[in-house]
Amino acid sequence: MKRLLVPLDGSPLAETILPVAEEWAKEEQAEVVLLRAVPAPAAPGGEGTAAEAKTPEDAEAYLETVAERLARRGIERVRWGVSHEPPAAAIIEAAAREGVDMIAMATHGRSGLSRLLLGSVAEAVVRSARVPVLLMRGQSAWKPWATGKILVPLDGSELSEGILPVVERIAGPRNLAIVLFRVIDPLASGTAGEAPTRPDELIALQRADAERYLAKVAEGLGGRGLRVEWAVGVGRVAETIAVFAGRERANLIAMATHGRGGLGRLLLGSVAAGVLRTAPAPVLLFKTGSRVR
Repeated sequence: MKRLLVPLDGSPLAETILPVAEEWAKEEQAEVVLLRAVPAPAAPGGEGTAAEAKTPEDAEAYLETVAERLARRGIERVRWGVSHEPPAAAIIEAAAREGVDMIAMATHGRSGLSRLLLGSVAEAVVRSARVPVLLMRGQSAWKPWATGKILVPLDGSELSEGILPVVERIAGPRNLAIVLFRVIDPLASGTAGEAPTRPDELIALQRADAERYLAKVAEGLGGRGLRVEWAVGVGRVAETIAVFAGRERANLIAMATHGRGGLGRLLLGSVAAGVLRTAPAPVLLFKTGSRVR
């Protein structure tokens, strides 16, 4: 990944993504492109947010300051720009124009993805972006690849496996371990007419099926020289993923999304929202069908 787009809104929350972008840029010798969208003037009597730039000149001065800070920390290539488009449109347009390989932005991580940075901006970005989108909860403290593990939740579908090329691209050069994880939700109803009548029997069958599936995916990745582990969990999906990520001390959680109709159609429904809200690591989302740069 040779070029990262980092949208900022002038707030301390938005800037919590900068250490992550900085580390990725150093590892990949990548260029960082900073972006700030200047909102349209508020209607008479309206009030803007504290983070909004009053003028394009204010936004330019802010981004120049951030760029200088990154340069002092060893990021050799930093560019910045101000857009007059609405934030989501500005990010999508800049990502396409600049040919970026990833968009990285911060989120509150409270009450689901509806409270993402700049309101529903991140939702629109994930839905429309042609590149992976890295979302980090503002409160999280990220230690770059401290344990060398990327957690990849899968549900057995080709959709969920759409994240694997992205994960390979990240893990391979760094020799990171890819941890495949599938969750069995005991509250999910089984197929009507199934032979097992006892819940423990059904869970045992589902576990065996999940183990066969993960072993097959792991074999394919391992055949390409990647380090792969896998595990099966039982419980409510989002909570189980978050707990497992904490126990494994995963440095990144990577998941696929349809990218249609908002984040409510993410892998396993609203799972990504729950994971982002509670997980101790950044979450990387990638729209299925997009090309990996």
